[in-house]
Parts: sequence; C-alpha cells; structure tokens
Amino acid sequence: MLSLPRCLAFAFVFVSALAVGCGGTDIDADDDHHDGDEEPIGTTSSALVATDPVSAAVTQSCTTTAVKGLATQLVDEIQCLKPGSMKRIDNTAGLKLGAAVFPFLQTPAANALINAQKARGTTMSINSGLRTLPQQYLLYRWYQTGRCGIGLAARPGRSNHESGIAVDINDNAGWRSAMAGKSFRWLGASDPVHFDFIGGGTINMQGLSVLAFQRLWNRNNPNDKIAEDGAYGPMTEARLAKAPVGGFLKGANCNQPMAGDLPTTPSTEGEPPAVPDATEPSEDEETPPSQETNSAFLPETGTPAPSVEAGCSVGNGTRASGSVPLEAAAFLLFCGGALAVRRRRRFASE
Repeated sequence: MLSLPRCLAFAFVFVSALAVGCGGTDIDADDDHHDGDEEPIGTTSSALVATDPVSAAVTQSCTTTAVKGLATQLVDEIQCLKPGSMKRIDNTAGLKLGAAVFPFLQTPAANALINAQKARGTTMSINSGLRTLPQQYLLYRWYQTGRCGIGLAARPGRSNHESGIAVDINDNAGWRSAMAGKSFRWLGASDPVHFDFIGGGTINMQGLSVLAFQRLWNRNNPNDKIAEDGAYGPMTEARLAKAPVGGFLKGANCNQPMAGDLPTTPSTEGEPPAVPDATEPSEDEETPPSQETNSAFLPETGTPAPSVEAGCSVGNGTRASGSVPLEAAAFLLFCGGALAVRRRRRFASE
C-alpha cells in the first residue's frame, strides 16, 4: 500500500499532467476566437512584419511600438501640417522615457514639463507622451476586447495624448505639486498617472493626427481616397485597420497643399476636457494576469465574461470535459481511503 506522502506525490504528478493537457490542442481553438480570424484573447505574437495591417497588431501585440513605423510617419506629417508646434523631450536631463513613448509634446507643454522636473529635482519617469492615431486605435481596441490589461481608453480622436498636451508619469503622487505649479492638471483617481497641460498657448491637435493619417492614406491609395477633414469616422477607421504597421511606401510630404483649413481649435476657448485614458501596457507583461485562460472577456465590450470554476476552460467561458478538479478529488479520496485502510490494519495487529 502507498504511504500518504507517496500517494499525494503521485496525485500531484498526475494532476499536473492533466493540467498540461488542458492547454494542448484537444480543445477546439475556434471557440476562443473573436472578430473573424483574430487570435485567441490573451495571446500575443512577435511575428508581425512591416507590411502587416494594424488590425493584426490588435491581436498579436501588447505594445504600441508595434505600429512605430506608421506612427513616426504621422508625427512627421503633423510637423508638416503645423511646423514648430512640437518639441522633442528625449535626451533631456532628468526625464526618463519608456520604450513606447513618442518623445514629443506641444512646445508650451514640453517646456512646462521640463520646468516641473527641475522644480522637484529628481528623475521623472514618463510612460506616455504624444500618441498618434494608430497607437490610440490599438489601446481602444485592446480595451474593447479586454486584452493587454487595458481597462480604460479614450476613443481615437478624443485623447489629449493625441494633442500632445498629456503625459503619464510614474510616482504621480510625488509629482502632483511640481506639476500643478507648472500648469498641469492631475486627472484624479479615474486616471491617476495622467496629467494635462492647461497653461495656454497650445492648440487642439486631435484632428491633426486624424488628418495626417488621411493624407498619408490618400497619398498611397489614389484609387481609394477618403475625405481629408480631420474627423475620425467609419471610413477612416476602416482604412486605419488596413494600414501597414511599418508605415506607407510614401511618407510625409511637407509640399503637398492642404485640401482645406487645418482642423484645429485654439485652447483659449477653455481648458481641454478631462478625458480618462489608457496608459501604455508593460512590454514585460504582454499577457497580464487578468488575461489568462480563466478570465475570459466578451469580444468587443471589454466586459469580463461570467467567472468559471478552476480547471480546463475555453474562451467562451465553458469548462472542457474531464477538468482537473474532478481527477484531483478522485486521487485525494483514493489517498484518504488508502490511509484509513492502513491505519485499521495497524490497529488490528496491535
């Protein structure tokens, strides 16, 4: 008869083997899919190439650097549309930028940020600065599909990050006083890392990010043109999903005339709206704990699916047959019975 320790050890090995089997290919993977051919929720891939569409980055990445090539072209196009409006904040003493940060802010906001850092006199770690349209699109789609740990995101075209007046900062509590002293508004508990510059001298550039993409798309797709109006609508969104993550063949062109007026609004009309938004997900956690198998999310809504018991599960929130807890319970009963028999035999012999 097995001793209790050996029995439990054997049960652990068997249950572990079953758990590995749960992650295999026996379960129909189609149940995990959403939006047609997208990957199962909670998986990532590093197989993106420059010609892949932005829609592929929605399911195969958890970092906005996946669209860095395209985003860089948009920044260049914005600079063509509004020369001198942006200032770089990289290679600035006292500022530490995360890998996904585009190192630009509107010039007044950049100067105020640098002054805030000097006022406190310690290193400022920035997780997000200027955010272009494809980056905001990714964050919003991750929010909609419950991926990458994004529980909050502004719609594309509505984020103050797209205007180059917002930053996300680590140790936000430590920076609130210095930032407030340089005309930055802390957004509060709804988005605690987020600060908006409200000191004036800036413009609402959200429409510029949209317009920059529309111009790039039309330049590279003369037979499928869309309106260059700076408005983010279904036509623009559909083309954005098809745009190459690495950028278009034809990039920024500062000599191309404008089809109309720039879609900008002076900030003198009032402070920018306080819009809670996502911060960049950590590249070290492309599949955050909240996205693991037993925390399935409903497609498109970002709403957690009904919780399921521990064990083998599939993306639709149901348990696979032969789940681990049943076998585990069986072995524990077996071990308990074996121990009871052993004890009765020992007592009978005494």
